[in-house]
Amino acid sequence: MKKYLHFDLIRILKENTDRAHPMLQKDLLAELRKKDEKINRTTVWNALNDLLANSQETRIHHLGEEAEATSEKDTRQYYTNLYYDQEFTDAELRWLIDGILYSRNVPHADRDVIIGKLCELGNQHFRKNMSMKKIRRLSDDEPMNEELFRNIDIIGKAMQEGKKIGAVYNYMGPDFELYPVYDDPDYHQLLNPYAMVMRNGFYFLICNKDNYDDMTHYRIDRMTDIIIEEKPIKPVRDLKDFHDGFDIQNYMEHNINMAFGKPTRITFQANDYAIPSIIDTFGKNVIFSNQKDGKVECVVNVPKYDMLRWALQNCDQVTITSPVELISDIKECLRHALDIYVAQQS
Repeated sequence: MKKYLHFDLIRILKENTDRAHPMLQKDLLAELRKKDEKINRTTVWNALNDLLANSQETRIHHLGEEAEATSEKDTRQYYTNLYYDQEFTDAELRWLIDGILYSRNVPHADRDVIIGKLCELGNQHFRKNMSMKKIRRLSDDEPMNEELFRNIDIIGKAMQEGKKIGAVYNYMGPDFELYPVYDDPDYHQLLNPYAMVMRNGFYFLICNKDNYDDMTHYRIDRMTDIIIEEKPIKPVRDLKDFHDGFDIQNYMEHNINMAFGKPTRITFQANDYAIPSIIDTFGKNVIFSNQKDGKVECVVNVPKYDMLRWALQNCDQVTITSPVELISDIKECLRHALDIYVAQQS
């Protein structure tokens, strides 16, 4: 027992404690004695000393110690409020669980397994409050690609090895089934994978289609039959607009919906009350100026197609002021929509 005492102490504290639920040394001793009735307080105290002296590695801490004198002769110090500093806080685990639970492309069966694993990362207090029965469940008949995690695994391996991949890219039909975008269902697009990112609840592959010189994005849940090709990946510096390298953070900041195209300087006017949603969309990459009379001028750098979709979604709050070609495209979309609705009423 003494040989594994340190491990048993960590195991018990990890399972039963956190900073909000510490444990007395006498209760810890009682747990240990369920396995070895001969274990004594001095041995446990010495072992705790070792763990506390290396708390950065062991994650064992205490909120204080006090003399628990059982007699006038027993004045030894005993640790109180011992706890294991959990790798994840309850709030962090809940955030991760919700991210999986409401992800729009994780297969239902995999979602159950992953959430179960996350729940196991918490101690008994967390699991009591976050059992699978208490987690709000989503329908299991959502359209999903069962190859999602296989895709992520293979793409990750290809990027590590610096190799190209071949993949069948698909669209989802009205029957909620995947169909290849090309007539030949066995046609594999040759891709150079650079990064996998999450955007709007979907997992995207940032890549280059091998016979082109620009960057593009593919929904990973729309890819099937991925294979690693025995060909070296194309250096990202060989791509148009990436001769100075690839800054993924900067790239994501300028691609709000993972659309296609080069970021363009776009100006627009918006209502004051739209500022929070503008910040939610563009973060700190929007410049505000001339805020008066309930309006504010804004400047962003995003692809025009991205901005076209966003401006149409918020046309009651936002007015594009440049570039001229984007204004023309928005007008055309609005006229087309108006014609459709007018025709329905006639």
